[in-house]
Amino acid sequence: MKRAYTCAPANWAHHSWLDARQPIRHERAARAAHALLFSRYPQLVQVALADVPPVLPLWPRPACARLCRIVAALAFARSLRRVVAARARAALAVSVAPGLLAAIQRHPRADAADLEVEPPPTLSSRHDMTALGLALAMQAAADSRNAFWWSLRLPREISEAATHYRVHGLSALDARELVADARRLMEGHSC
Repeated sequence: MKRAYTCAPANWAHHSWLDARQPIRHERAARAAHALLFSRYPQLVQVALADVPPVLPLWPRPACARLCRIVAALAFARSLRRVVAARARAALAVSVAPGLLAAIQRHPRADAADLEVEPPPTLSSRHDMTALGLALAMQAAADSRNAFWWSLRLPREISEAATHYRVHGLSALDARELVADARRLMEGHSC
């Protein structure tokens, strides 16, 4: 399965990265899209099969976007713990982490301070939380070649928004632990 994505990046990439900006419907368009991505982004050629990071989930795009939002929510779990009003909880649950807000608020990370992020994200914004989560996930990859694979999975505008976030005081190891905690929450395991 990893081979299909590393040899055929258009199958992995969101269609906003392609010239046609439409999902691929047939083999000829797929071949043209693969060639376009390889020529436009040479870092795709440099990633060997063994280099594909194990933290990169081979999930559908909506699941990858949800993982990014949960990563961002865990990074701001302390602030999210303060959300107690029913309307605010419902809005956050719908926009950020449906079904997981209570688990995020009870998570051990809620006892620690929020990450220092510039500019601060709007916690109720699905777009901001997805972009911040992508920025954190890309930091977890630690290698810019592998980090680019994360960005390809989501819409291009999310990737561009993720580049605006600067995270202070978070190592690649801490970012990997944050992503691992988010994956455990998504998969239903206790953290």
